[in-house]
Amino acid sequence: MKHFNIEQWSEVSESFEGFFDDVEGDVERSEDALRFISPLDLVQTSLFLYRSGNFAAAMPLHGIDAKVEHIHFKPETFEIQLLGEGVDYTYKVPPQLVKGD
Repeated sequence: MKHFNIEQWSEVSESFEGFFDDVEGDVERSEDALRFISPLDLVQTSLFLYRSGNFAAAMPLHGIDAKVEHIHFKPETFEIQLLGEGVDYTYKVPPQLVKGD
């Protein structure tokens, strides 16, 4: 598991990209934003994380828009935990998107 503060943007960005290596979908990286979007013909889900700490996630049947300070990458379970004041959200990659499954 890897833990970062949002201020460690370079490390967060590298880990975000690497986290989705074995997942079907597209990862976009810019100076201020990270985006994962699944293919439209599979489970529709997305995770957007911004350098400011804001994030938005969409999963079937729910979505969230909040601000975080800490990011925990859990590649062994395909989860990203996003923590902030009053926020403890875990984004879990649907198993249908994991390559090789």
